[in-house]
Amino acid sequence: MREGVYMRWSTKVIVLVVSVGMLYPTLSMAQPAGRSKSGEYVRGFAAPLLSVGYFPVKFVVGVAGAVLGGASGFFTGGNERAAEGIWHPMTGGTYFITPEILEGERPFLPLDYGSSAPPRAQSDNRYP
Repeated sequence: MREGVYMRWSTKVIVLVVSVGMLYPTLSMAQPAGRSKSGEYVRGFAAPLLSVGYFPVKFVVGVAGAVLGGASGFFTGGNERAAEGIWHPMTGGTYFITPEILEGERPFLPLDYGSSAPPRAQSDNRYP
């Protein structure tokens, strides 16, 4: 019995969203090049919906990475570089999906593979 109620409710929501999305572009006339109000609407609507599903997964990965990085540092005798090799990619990166990410203005980095090692000092010994 409950499945029928949920199906009817979700069908109504989907029909409403699709019909608003189809009608919305006709409501505005002048748009800046490359952007439209309908596109902004879709990105503004989709970003939080995608974040609701993405954030819990990324949060669990981040917490697991923090624990594993700490364990790695502990079991390697306090080797900070070993710990940061796990911490940086697992806890860094994107936690929320924003309209800028969906538009491509900002990169989407689920795991940040940037430099995890501390910068090396410049030495005077140069090999040819």
